[in-house]
Amino acid sequence: MVSVSFMMLFSSAWAGTQFFSAEIDSVKWRTSGNRLECRLSQDIPGYGTARFQQRALHAMEFRVSSNNVPRKASQALIYAAPPNWKRFTNRKVLGRVAMNIHKDSIVVPEDWAYRIAFELREGMEARWSHADVGDGQDLVIAKAMPLLFEPAWRDFKKCGEHLINYGYKDIKFSSFYYGKSSARLSRDEKAHLDKIAEYVSLDPEYQYIKISSHTDSRGVRRKNIAMAQRRANTVKNYLVSKGVDAKNFVIIAKGEANPRYNNRTKAGRAKNRRVEISLVK
Repeated sequence: MVSVSFMMLFSSAWAGTQFFSAEIDSVKWRTSGNRLECRLSQDIPGYGTARFQQRALHAMEFRVSSNNVPRKASQALIYAAPPNWKRFTNRKVLGRVAMNIHKDSIVVPEDWAYRIAFELREGMEARWSHADVGDGQDLVIAKAMPLLFEPAWRDFKKCGEHLINYGYKDIKFSSFYYGKSSARLSRDEKAHLDKIAEYVSLDPEYQYIKISSHTDSRGVRRKNIAMAQRRANTVKNYLVSKGVDAKNFVIIAKGEANPRYNNRTKAGRAKNRRVEISLVK
C-alpha cells in the first residue's frame, strides 16, 4: 500500500515538479522560544518554514508554514528520504495529512512529529509533497535537511523541560472574593496573579487585562463604588509590581450595580463582593 501511494504521487499526471530546499552550505536549525512555547525550525527558501513546536500543556507538533497559503483544503504526503550520501537507504512513508487553508498549512501530530525527528537524527531528510497551490498542475516537493539537527534537537528538548505547567484556559478568567470592607489579597490570590503576570510576559497574543469589581448592596452606594475601585486597584497594582504594563488594563468599578447574586442572603452578598479578572487575547 505504501509503495502504491508513493508511485501514485510521482505518476505522469503531473505537468512538472517544483523542488524546494535550503542549500547544503546554508542549512541551519534554529532553536527559539520561552516558558510558554519552544520552537525548532529550518527555513526553506522559496517555500516557507518547517518547525517542531511544543507549547505548554500541549503535545509536540511538526508544522509547515507556507509563503503561499493553499486556496482550498487538500492533502500532503509525509515521508523520510535518504540524502545523496545515504543513497542505498529506502524511503519511509508516514502517510497523508490534510493541508489547511492557513499559513501553517501542514500540521503533523505528536506521534508522527517524533518519527520525523527520529529520521532526521538518523540522517534522513524530512519531506512532504502536494499539488502546487496555484493551478494544482505541478507536484511540489519540499524538504527539511538533517545537517546540524542533533545539537539543535537537544536544545529544543531542554527548552521543553522548562515550560510552564499551566495554560491560557487556567488564567483567562478569575474571581477573587472579599470579606466586608476588605481589599487585601490572600497568599493564594497573589500566587495566581503571579501566574497571570508571567503568562502575559510570554504570550504575544495577549492584549489587555480587564478588571471588573463588585460589592454587595450594604452601605452607601458611593462608598461601595469607592471600595470596588480600591479592590480593583489593589489587583492592578500587584500585577504592575510584577512587571505588567500599567497601560494594559481596563478597570470597571461597578460597586453594587447589576448584582449577579441575591443581596438579601448572606451567601449571595458574599458572592457579590468580588473582583473578576479577564485576560483578553
